[in-house]
Amino acid sequence: MFFELCSRQALFPAFFLILATASCSVKEDRESCPCALYITLEHLQLTPVKIVVDSENGEEEFQAYGDTVVLARPHKGIIKVKAVAGATVNPHGKVEIPYGFDSPPAFLFSTEMDITGKEIDSVKVQLHKHFCNLSIAFSGPPGWGEPYWTEVRGPVDGLLWDGTPTEGQFSCRLDDGMSVRLPRQYPNQTLLMDITMPDRVVRSFNLGYYLELAGYDWTGADLEDRTLEIDLSVTALTLRIDHWSTVIPLEIIV
Repeated sequence: MFFELCSRQALFPAFFLILATASCSVKEDRESCPCALYITLEHLQLTPVKIVVDSENGEEEFQAYGDTVVLARPHKGIIKVKAVAGATVNPHGKVEIPYGFDSPPAFLFSTEMDITGKEIDSVKVQLHKHFCNLSIAFSGPPGWGEPYWTEVRGPVDGLLWDGTPTEGQFSCRLDDGMSVRLPRQYPNQTLLMDITMPDRVVRSFNLGYYLELAGYDWTGADLEDRTLEIDLSVTALTLRIDHWSTVIPLEIIV
């Protein structure tokens, strides 16, 4: 799924804008009146998006679908406009990743605005992809005759509204699907992958290190997907990511 939100200004009839701001009389102190804030979403098809507007008078929440404009009425001052698709943000402002599961497909947006003294303002929501779809092609020694699987372990257990990773234990076992959604990581964090049989761990290695060695950027606005090829022999482990590869001897345990 890819989100493209363009920068075209939404146009509104003049009478609509007049009606939107007519809740306060010209004789009143207009600084106490709410601002008519137009929140634009474009090119999202029918993807459900939750929007939250934080201001001094509390939160406003909206559910939006596809190309639309949402009208909020926040109190004038410093406000935050946040949006999420593909995931749920808990009351503490965090997309939680339960232990044993991979990351939800979280697209997030967060911005701070100063609408002090403004009768009307607008903002465009630009959702960013904060997860990596890692597909794994696995081949092992045909003579082993035992089942083996992989498990990914890491130090990120969630994401904040702005996509900042939160510290905590992450673990997800890959059985049949051989794909995993990894949440955004801090660069140089230890993201481990175990190759395991029922009675032992065959090999543990720093997956995060090898992804970065292959050129992966955890700081990009939208995280890219990758395919990891693992060729496991009796004596070595070969990793291939795009046009990069390396061989790890099995005798060395991380």
